[in-house]
Amino acid sequence: MWLEMYDYRPGVSVREHGGAMELSPSGLPDIFSMLGKVCRDILDAVSFSLNLRSCVFTEILGNMPLRSQEVSSSVLSACCHSRPSFEEAQQHGIASPDDSQLLVFSEQEQQIDKALLTLVKSDRSGLYIKDLHGRWILVDGDLGPHDIVVYPGLALYQETSGYVNPAVHKTEVGNLQECMFGRCSLAFKLTPRFVARPGGSEMGAAGHGVDTQFQAPITVTEFMQTNRSADQLFPKNNESSSQSEQD
Repeated sequence: MWLEMYDYRPGVSVREHGGAMELSPSGLPDIFSMLGKVCRDILDAVSFSLNLRSCVFTEILGNMPLRSQEVSSSVLSACCHSRPSFEEAQQHGIASPDDSQLLVFSEQEQQIDKALLTLVKSDRSGLYIKDLHGRWILVDGDLGPHDIVVYPGLALYQETSGYVNPAVHKTEVGNLQECMFGRCSLAFKLTPRFVARPGGSEMGAAGHGVDTQFQAPITVTEFMQTNRSADQLFPKNNESSSQSEQD
């Protein structure tokens, strides 16, 4: 399945092949700012529910607005799955196969985002998230025009010492051959600053038990380079899921 993607990250200057500065699609800077504020409001609610200090997440996030020559760690991605006209162009060699923003992946591939929070809005349903019992739940099947999907990532799992589990998700687009535009979506990923060091000290100060694996702080850069699968995080859930599928 083909995935076309355009990443907007404030502070990054993209240049076209001729050397001229490439302008971002209109609207993305405003959307980035709006969704960033929404994510911060959600994190405030998370910190309140866990009895954490109100500024605990602010300390690991980037500045708003960014300072001069500062690059955002968060990203806003415009994605399109399985656009038939694009796939035909690939087959005929019209589009460049070396474009780093063109990806091929399996519909059944399970994914876990490394961000604190991810906000997703799509024009067609197809996003599934695995629940605690290992069942896949369609989460964007009946969303209204003003609704959006929000799910936690590995960074929030690390910062809350495992108290907030990351969402295991996958995308199934079905048969989009009759839709010339495929399945389009916007995804905003709120990510800690690259120099931040998430750890379990804040959870411990709030009276929560902290496992050994969360006690030593780790830099975001190191954290982002560490790959963790759903099997490693939730071995029991995966065992129960396989048993239910056999039954």
